[in-house]
Amino acid sequence: MASETIICSVCGAKNPAKKSRCDACGAKLESLGSLDLSEEERQAKRYQQDGFSWKWVVGSFSIYIVLQAIALAALPAVIDSYDPQGLWGLVISAGIWFIGGVVVGAISPGKTFIEPSVGAAVAVLPTVAWLIHISDVREVSHISYLIFGALGVMMTLIGALIGEKIQIRREDHTTH
Repeated sequence: MASETIICSVCGAKNPAKKSRCDACGAKLESLGSLDLSEEERQAKRYQQDGFSWKWVVGSFSIYIVLQAIALAALPAVIDSYDPQGLWGLVISAGIWFIGGVVVGAISPGKTFIEPSVGAAVAVLPTVAWLIHISDVREVSHISYLIFGALGVMMTLIGALIGEKIQIRREDHTTH
C-alpha cells in the first residue's frame, strides 16, 4: 500500500502515486525516497519554485486591485486632503504591491514568489491608466509611470521572497 501513495514534501498529505501534484496544496510531487538527497538538500529543494500557478497570479492581482481601489479611488473621495496623484500614487501602489507580495508569499503553499510579481505586472497597466486619468497636473511622464511600475514589480518580488521566508519560519516552528 505504501508504494501506491506518495507523501507531499510540502504539506505532508498522502496522494495517489500516479498524481503529479498534491491534492491538498498543489505542490509538485516527487518520490524523494528514490532520490539520493541528504536531509539538508531535501529541505532546500522543498522551497525552490518548480512550477507556476495562475491561481496565485489571479489572487495577487485581485488583492492589488482591491487595495488600490481603496487607496487610489475610495480614500480620495472621503478625505479631501488625500490626493494620490503622480509620484505619490506610484509610491502608494508600490507599497501595496510589496505588502501584497509578502501576504501571498506567506499564505501560498510554498514555492510561490513569481506569481505575485506577475500579478503586479498585470496590475501596472490599470494602475497607470487610473493615475493618468485622475491627474489634473501632469507632473510625471507616461514613461516614468511605467518605469516606476517596473520598480514596483521588483518590490513585489522582494515582498514575496520575504513572505516565503515567513512561511518557512512558521512551518519550521510548527514542526519542531
